[in-house]
Amino acid sequence: MDIEFHYYMTYLVATRSGFSPNEARAIAYSSQYVDNNSKVFRINTGKRNEYCNQITQTFNILKSKNELLKIYPVFHFIPGDPFFANAQRKDGQRHFLNTTPNSENANRIIDDALISKNLYRIGIASHSYADTWAHQNFVGYYDEFNAVKGVFRSALPHVGHADVKRYPDWPALIWHDDRLVSPHDRIDNKVRFLEAARHLFYKYCSYLEGLPLSNRREKDALELIRDLDLAIGESDSKNRRKCDRIRRYIALSEEKNYGGESILVYNKRLWFDLAVSRRGNDCSDRKKNLFSNLTTFKDPYFWRENYRNSHWYRFQEAAKKQQKSAWDILYESKFRYLETRQYCDSHSFSQNNYAKI
Repeated sequence: MDIEFHYYMTYLVATRSGFSPNEARAIAYSSQYVDNNSKVFRINTGKRNEYCNQITQTFNILKSKNELLKIYPVFHFIPGDPFFANAQRKDGQRHFLNTTPNSENANRIIDDALISKNLYRIGIASHSYADTWAHQNFVGYYDEFNAVKGVFRSALPHVGHADVKRYPDWPALIWHDDRLVSPHDRIDNKVRFLEAARHLFYKYCSYLEGLPLSNRREKDALELIRDLDLAIGESDSKNRRKCDRIRRYIALSEEKNYGGESILVYNKRLWFDLAVSRRGNDCSDRKKNLFSNLTTFKDPYFWRENYRNSHWYRFQEAAKKQQKSAWDILYESKFRYLETRQYCDSHSFSQNNYAKI
């Protein structure tokens, strides 16, 4: 998923479920910032309050598998159920770490964040939870299991859904996953995104009001899905109507049922710039360069006043807690078996081999 779901739709789901606009903004920004938080910053280097953040995304495909396992499966590709019906492949392969929607691990991870009552953790976990729909049938590191046949795709590193580019992330796209058996090979992203929104709505409502959900809330869920369906609109094979869709999300946010306040256009530098500065050279903060996508950013950065109350600092602290919590859950259910049975190099297997794990 991209900014359309993780920021705009997440905000609409949060306000419709009962969060205030301010709370929904913190949740939605945190959800989207998971994708933008890809650089390691060292702030106040050499001082008592020196600080290093927790990245939640990386575009450095040269990282080792161990490093990737601390980012992709935790924040983007939560391992689920290898025997999930929609995961049936033509080659019969299944994967112990395959991402599947609404899995037990995904539920445990978001439930733990909701229990914390930390809006930043809730936003981060919302990102991971929703991605289990969009990223289903991919594994969060290098693996031939991710490989999709094609003249040019064969040269790609097979990390996550890199072989199919951004196709799983566009809300109005219909595409084909040639690895899967029919009818699961035809992917309608709108169906996936609306299902993710519905389940996220239920999670938020249960957090705010408890279970079981009232009849009124079930009606709210139906109206939410109807509104998002209309906002996403018709199929968009080239993702060219993104700006039109965003305008519809913003218009929806202004309605009473969605908080009645226009959601701000997303600015990925907003929280960082309010918390951190480069003394004597603030303008170069915004300067783009050839190395802007590298994980480590070595320029000198300094805290602004009252930084501990800033959204960026609170997000980073929440990301550290969320990474540890999610890793503990995944280690217990998945990773410890890979260590003890030495599946570090290959975790793809047939159904018969799976029974031996």
